[in-house]
Amino acid sequence: MVGKPDKALLDYVARFSYFPDPDANEPLDVSREKYTDARRSLVGRHDDKITIVDTDFGRRFTPETIKAGPRKLILYIHGGGWRNCNVITHASAMADLAVLSEREVFGLSYPLAPEYTHPAAIDAVCAKIEKIAAEENCEIALAGDSAGANLALSAALRLRDEKKQVRIFALLLYYGCYRRLYDTRSHKAYGDGSNGLATAWMRALWNFYLPDGTDPTYADLTDAEMHDLPPVYLCEAECDCLADDSRWLAGKLMEAGVQHYYDVYKSAVHGFIHYSKYYDPSYKALESAGRFLAMLDD
Repeated sequence: MVGKPDKALLDYVARFSYFPDPDANEPLDVSREKYTDARRSLVGRHDDKITIVDTDFGRRFTPETIKAGPRKLILYIHGGGWRNCNVITHASAMADLAVLSEREVFGLSYPLAPEYTHPAAIDAVCAKIEKIAAEENCEIALAGDSAGANLALSAALRLRDEKKQVRIFALLLYYGCYRRLYDTRSHKAYGDGSNGLATAWMRALWNFYLPDGTDPTYADLTDAEMHDLPPVYLCEAECDCLADDSRWLAGKLMEAGVQHYYDVYKSAVHGFIHYSKYYDPSYKALESAGRFLAMLDD
């Protein structure tokens, strides 16, 4: 049975998004700026309990209350199909996640496609993770949504394979795109674009990020080995063409014996966590990740 998206959520998506005219041939830098402007006024539910500072790695979100004990940070990698968005467009989710987890959140910027194709983004992300880990002397939870979830998981795999001395204690992955695959049940059910993200656009984004002939290692994770990963929080948006990617990853984690928690939000569409100030399921998805980290502390 195919779920139906919540109309209230779709209204928030329309209110805080920018959809360029496909026939207008608008320059990419212009559409990126317009999308950023559409999200600039979108703040989290706890905006008054957070300090935000721009940094050389992106943006730092410091909550009023920080959990006692060993120093642990959340490094958040924004989504946007490796092509759009930034630490401004995703600020509401990062701010609320910082307050709800009582951890500082570092939002990481990275070079975008198609100007910079794979492996430019993963190279930049891994370099920033290593630098922050060394300078802050901390443990790290890697987090991300959509393409950012892909980069977070890919970074954990690459740092594991390269035996880097980075202490990653958790992964927080929201509705990620992990495979260059378009014939899944969820693509067929939700990929027509009426709920936001369309299969045709996902195909185009993969082509921008991973052009034909590019080594797919740490990008398309179809054949990746998931052993020896830290505990993972996985979030699925039911009415999302990428929903089956999260289900696939859960199966791979189970096969590899990796501890994970799987969270499904009925009637939610791709990108839903940004609207936590207005939409309770969005807030609960961030709250759930905070509880997951608290459980690991306990």
